[in-house]
Amino acid sequence: MKQALINFDFPVKFVDRLREKYPELRFVHATDANEVFSILPETQILITFYQCSSDMVDASPNLEWIQVISAGVDYLPLDAIFERGILLTNGRGIHSIHMSEYAIAVLVMLARSFHFIMRNRFKSKWDSSPQQGEIYGSTLGIVGLGEIGREIAKKASVFGMRVLGVKRTPGALEYADEVYGPEDIGEVFEKSDYVINLLPSTQATEKLIDRKLFDRMDPGACFINMGRGRTVNEDDLAEALRSGKIRAAVSDVFDVEPLPEDSPLWDLENMIITPHVCGKSPSYMNRALEIIEHNLDVYTGGKGAMINVVHPDTRY
Repeated sequence: MKQALINFDFPVKFVDRLREKYPELRFVHATDANEVFSILPETQILITFYQCSSDMVDASPNLEWIQVISAGVDYLPLDAIFERGILLTNGRGIHSIHMSEYAIAVLVMLARSFHFIMRNRFKSKWDSSPQQGEIYGSTLGIVGLGEIGREIAKKASVFGMRVLGVKRTPGALEYADEVYGPEDIGEVFEKSDYVINLLPSTQATEKLIDRKLFDRMDPGACFINMGRGRTVNEDDLAEALRSGKIRAAVSDVFDVEPLPEDSPLWDLENMIITPHVCGKSPSYMNRALEIIEHNLDVYTGGKGAMINVVHPDTRY
């Protein structure tokens, strides 16, 4: 009997459900590191969140498949995984609902200058001067039209926004008015009132968003980072905010987390910082279970295709 190890805090009711639904597999639920390493040698399937190191891969000679429930996989020992020919699937799609809601909330907040209004509220200061705009009729650029990006485009369209997108393989997409390839990312920054970054962290995207792109934005435009911190040059972002090259920015992700206390971003009034929370939701585990069960159906039944397969060439 093949063994599946779940090494994170997965609800017990879901573990019991998997045991009942897939009796041909042995499901072991363990979070203690010593216990995990004692189980790994007999494990064929690892179902994990962020708990997978190169030592764990080395300790798993029979490992065939890793299912992670995060969307990003840059924290994984990808070289070791792909050199071994281990199948890797991720949690892409889990985040599309709650992260798109975060995006809409941030867009409205920026348009209505809530960040200044709330700051004044805590100073007991009545000031009606902060800009009051609308997202209706404005242009939203989405860098990374994956599942989250497409859901944001859908919601933004309902709010009357014009949507531009950047996609590795450009082509017509529902709810996107124009779709560009990576080589035309600058054009999207130039044409957009708001730019949302959803890029994954890869060698190709390391600090891709920098001074050159911020310089192409309109001074009244805003930048939002919901992808990976390493894709943005934070020094260039701070300078763009400080100099007024862009009106405001929101970031939920950073190159170093927690964001160091001496980061210049903390001191900028037009910089909104959230502590890597846009990917959190009370429905997260329920949606993760749907992906896990789909792929387990394929694994045990031998029919159909697994979803969210991470490819060795693109690494997402």
